[in-house]
Amino acid sequence: MSLFQGLIRYARSLLALPRDIRLFFVYALFSNVAIGAFTLLYNLYLIQLGYREDFIGLVNAASTGALALSALGLGRLLHQRGSWWCLTYGTGAYLATSTILALATQPAVVLACAILQGMATTFLFVPLMPFVIDHAPTVHRATVAAVALSLTSVSSTIGSLLAGWLPSAIGPVFNIPVPSVQSYRVALLAGIGVCAVAIVPLLVMREARDRPPQATSTLHIHDPQSKSLTEIRRYLIAFVIAGGLLSIGNGAVVPFYNVYLDTLGLSARTIGVIYAVASLVGALFGLVGPAIARICGPLRAVTIIRFAPVPVFASLMLLQAIPLAIAAHVIRMISISMAWPIDSMLVAETLPSRARANAFSFRSAAWNIGFAAASFLGGRLIVTFGYVPVFALYTLFCTAAIAYFMQQFRHHPAAHARAGSIPSVSEQHS
Repeated sequence: MSLFQGLIRYARSLLALPRDIRLFFVYALFSNVAIGAFTLLYNLYLIQLGYREDFIGLVNAASTGALALSALGLGRLLHQRGSWWCLTYGTGAYLATSTILALATQPAVVLACAILQGMATTFLFVPLMPFVIDHAPTVHRATVAAVALSLTSVSSTIGSLLAGWLPSAIGPVFNIPVPSVQSYRVALLAGIGVCAVAIVPLLVMREARDRPPQATSTLHIHDPQSKSLTEIRRYLIAFVIAGGLLSIGNGAVVPFYNVYLDTLGLSARTIGVIYAVASLVGALFGLVGPAIARICGPLRAVTIIRFAPVPVFASLMLLQAIPLAIAAHVIRMISISMAWPIDSMLVAETLPSRARANAFSFRSAAWNIGFAAASFLGGRLIVTFGYVPVFALYTLFCTAAIAYFMQQFRHHPAAHARAGSIPSVSEQHS
């Protein structure tokens, strides 16, 4: 009963947050539906068009490379226009480019559209944490970040379920073969349509929309050990390099994982359920990430959480079994959902306002450069040698990223902050 009452208090404390933050939660709930649909189905759609993993790797490399280039300039745009402007117009651009990509079939057109979609996708991811830092009350930032990320995971769940279920549902009704280009295209367009709902809460915001970017609440948490430009630059570079190393490991595996599950004999509907369950479980675990960070310190928490999927993917090098493959995906999603708000809050704790905007921008650029290069290489490795080499790359580079991040931040006080240093929403309203 106490657990139920705690959940009720937690929900009430979220409802007591400012109106624009509650609208931001609604945005997060719908913002990733199309991403979930494309993540699950687009590679399989390309397979139906007659392409193989090498072209899939090229498409992913083009998309994420464009995302990286776009992210390089987004820090300045965030500072000039603000996070609300970037989210609103970026989401609109993403919906438009995704629609064109879902209709493209020719190789050159697919690549061009993937580049445009990649550029637009930057505006869905990079401004999220700046929006939280700008508009959430300071004491609630960690919780707002965790809830927002969990809702984006739920959003991906909706997209995965929709994309996995819709082709087989409409096939018999309209006499469309399943799997086929037509059935997969309809599912992708449906995901885009549901994602379009995310525009509405952004448009009805008032304070976030009208407040000048310079009037945001991005106040630096003063720390005598992080005042010098040298140390600010050091921590900024550390965030960027760690993100780049992580991206190489993930880029070698993630773009092809639904195809990998397909090669193990799973249907698109089953893969959709797996992706949906993984996103939902990740969302639930993501809510407790800030609490774990308060108990054992952010650095120790993010180290353990980031490392959790590594042994499972290493095991796939020896045993490529369906249960192990499913477990690897689920654990990876849990790791992402729990770690992201923790290390994002470390950005807020260790860097001043302008450096924070650059950190999110440059880290996104580094992530996508590494992801693009790894996916390009990974597709060719898979076609030539199978999936074992890309699982080895994931294990190697994720381990390197974790070790580097831990080494760089081991002496910063914010990395070892314990319970009570960052109050949660429920604590503030109990």
